[in-house]
Amino acid sequence: MTEKKPITEQYQNHLIRVGKSPHTVRAYGQDVTAFAQWFRQTNGDGFSPRAVDSRDIQEYRSYLTVRGRAPATINRRLIALRGFFRWAKRKGLAEESPFEVIEKILVKQQKNTAPRWLDRKEQLALLRAVRNAGSRRDLAIIQTLLGTGLRISESASLRVSDLDISQRAGWLRVREGKGSRAREIPLDSKTRQAISNYLEERPEDGTERLFLGQRGPLSEAGINYLVGKYAYQARLEDCTSHTLRHTFAKNLVDAGTPLDQVATLLGHESLDTTRVYTRPSKRDLEHAVKRAAREG
Repeated sequence: MTEKKPITEQYQNHLIRVGKSPHTVRAYGQDVTAFAQWFRQTNGDGFSPRAVDSRDIQEYRSYLTVRGRAPATINRRLIALRGFFRWAKRKGLAEESPFEVIEKILVKQQKNTAPRWLDRKEQLALLRAVRNAGSRRDLAIIQTLLGTGLRISESASLRVSDLDISQRAGWLRVREGKGSRAREIPLDSKTRQAISNYLEERPEDGTERLFLGQRGPLSEAGINYLVGKYAYQARLEDCTSHTLRHTFAKNLVDAGTPLDQVATLLGHESLDTTRVYTRPSKRDLEHAVKRAAREG
């Protein structure tokens, strides 16, 4: 009788059969193996997909964060695990993927509360972390996301010619946003200054792209990595480039900006999409309860 192969090896063989590259097969195998080792050490039990639930995934993510793993590394490991548990469910090795439970909870929460955004204290903490690093480019990127609400794809596609900045005014043009809709966004003084400072030292490499890395234009992944890095340094949880877009919108709503203007600045086709920023966030609800307790 042939001895059954270890489950990680079975999964790697599956990845080979569906045409994944050798690098992906090796990386995903290592990520699943690392989780299995953590699970055994944490729970004192043997690893089995059937024994893992959503709390284990959340605890593992916290463990990686505390150990100082980069956000990009954590995301890669979670993506590998999500694929593994989908495969395990199809093979009958698990009743349900723990990621399905997490996603159901998130969907339910998002129906009742607004998306995650940064309050004023968190925004200042994030900007302080960037300034402490001393990179004009990184400050220009973070300030632009906070000050314009660009989507990650739009920020990575920005060109120098999309900017029109003077001493007292400035505009940024989005050539082709979601749904192929172009729009123009006015720049506040902080965003104008951050971009102008970066342009003074921006290297000339023959490309029109605004934000450059060591090997050419900065990609979406590169920008996401920077946001995650500084969010970690500022001790902010669940902060991504899209969180900064939500923050821009919430700042506008809190300042009394009409929803139709907010929608135009964000590139929303429907006001229904923009109304999400008038809903209370989880933090808003927490503050409301605390205020009531103090005043009661």
